[in-house]
Amino acid sequence: MRYNAYVNPASSLLDRISYTASLVTNPSEVDNLLDTLRDVSAHINPSQPLSSYEEARLLELQKNLETYLVTQEKIRSFTPESLRLQIDLHMQGRSDRKSFVRLCIVLAVSITTAVSAATLLHLSDVPQRIQVGGATTFSLLTVGAAWLFLTALPAFKSELRRAFLVICLGVTLLGLSLLEQPILEIFDLRQYPIVSILYPLPILLAATLFHAGDALYVRLIGSKNFWTTVKPVLLGVVIFSLITWLLPHPPTTESETVHDVAAMIWGWITVMPVASAIILPMAVRSLPELYKTSARYLFWAMFPIIAVCTYQYAVRVVAGPFMTGPVAYALFLLVTIMGLGLLVAGYTFNKVSRY
Repeated sequence: MRYNAYVNPASSLLDRISYTASLVTNPSEVDNLLDTLRDVSAHINPSQPLSSYEEARLLELQKNLETYLVTQEKIRSFTPESLRLQIDLHMQGRSDRKSFVRLCIVLAVSITTAVSAATLLHLSDVPQRIQVGGATTFSLLTVGAAWLFLTALPAFKSELRRAFLVICLGVTLLGLSLLEQPILEIFDLRQYPIVSILYPLPILLAATLFHAGDALYVRLIGSKNFWTTVKPVLLGVVIFSLITWLLPHPPTTESETVHDVAAMIWGWITVMPVASAIILPMAVRSLPELYKTSARYLFWAMFPIIAVCTYQYAVRVVAGPFMTGPVAYALFLLVTIMGLGLLVAGYTFNKVSRY
């Protein structure tokens, strides 16, 4: 195929090559190939068409870049056909809007379902309706974030898919676990001491899976060190356990053992997003510019998660099992922000899979 340089002198083929090169995860591996691009760019006249020799060199470079992406790319998964289609869409200025449509679907389903649940269910009072509506909203936002991650996975290599499958499982379980809160309040289940221990267990599992996926993701990117191992997590668990054990027991109907075990579990949950917040910047630094944004949003999503976990831990230590009124509403606000943070992270990851 010969490019008509008179339509857009030289720039069309040069832009095509530059875009194709931007899809490479590790630019250093194709840097020697791009010497051809640098050499031709340095000598061409932008107002003149490419010579046959120059065009032949650039076409060969484009072919080599496409071959690298199909056979050696470390993160993205391409076939010759899917790669050509993606390059053609980009060159035509057309963007794939599926990611945005999926984001709108998640928001619409979350809001509609929450409003329906709060208004149609036979609930006793306004606070219960707020609890049910709020819990449904942030639960579906979180599950929707997992769906956005999941639908992006076919565009990536199998190793990276495994990491994000673990993240998706953790995020989904987290979203479903958040529905426990209004159920406990509506049916007055907090009066049973064992509930204080059982309630956070699925959230602990979700947080553990989420961090395990983050750690695997960072290691696959190429950042392997002490912080990506299980040792810092175990250290954090020990520290939170000691702090919780030494703090005074609040005046509740729970036994000291139940209080300490329940509070320690919330402390262990808090360790996980803190550990992820420490290691995710390593992925941001290691990734090429194309993939940095999605990694940054995943990193930023850790902060509302940390805020939620820390709030839950603090309330548990200070007030025991009580989570009603303004205390519960504040939690709902934090968890909704957390769900939105995860949703944005899922959207940017989904979007970059279509770049």
